[in-house]
Amino acid sequence: MGAGRSSRRRMNLSKFPTRWRKWGIGSLILGLLICLFGLYFVSDGHIKEYLTWRWMIAFKRPVAVVTDYRILVSKSDHQLTVFHNDEIVKTFRIAISKHGADPRRVWADELTPEGSHLIASMQYESVFGPRQMLLETTQQSLDDYYVQYADAGGQRIAAWEHQHGLLDTIWEVYDFNQGNAEFPIWNDILIHGGGTASDWTWGCIALDDQDVIELFDILKRSAQGGLGVEVEIRH
Repeated sequence: MGAGRSSRRRMNLSKFPTRWRKWGIGSLILGLLICLFGLYFVSDGHIKEYLTWRWMIAFKRPVAVVTDYRILVSKSDHQLTVFHNDEIVKTFRIAISKHGADPRRVWADELTPEGSHLIASMQYESVFGPRQMLLETTQQSLDDYYVQYADAGGQRIAAWEHQHGLLDTIWEVYDFNQGNAEFPIWNDILIHGGGTASDWTWGCIALDDQDVIELFDILKRSAQGGLGVEVEIRH
């Protein structure tokens, strides 16, 4: 008897009109989106940066250049200088590749590249210290890839683009390398912490931990919160 009453009390969703059920699901999705937007705008930065980073990865968004801030790196002088409207803000000591100051050409050389690159990602968490900034190096690394692998490299890239679309951001490079692990395009050049006592990186630019926090905070003042800041790396 009790079991019968209990079963009659259970809600049977099939009796509700379809439009009501759709409205309920739509309201739930809308509520979740509102919560996400709320977290984005009121967070202290960590959640905002993570959501921005995941959005860039998901939609392969190319970064747009900004001109208010820029960075000049001198590998031979072991210096990174930040400029705001062409005036020096601060100069930091850096460490570079443990293999020397020659420019990067292939994945395996683990050298620090040269040339101009934009900051593609600003992250509060890093394996190497408290902050990291990812550089968009795709155009240069693709040029080097064509030189290294000649026609075979061009065919691999053409086949990938035929299936996935244009390979023109570091996010596509990650995807390409997953399917071409034996023939990767070099990438993953970061500005991060970890210390400057000696040259020790696999191609990245390292600062002392307190310095990378200060650099990160300076760049957050730029028009896009650090994204799109040009980093020119010289020998």
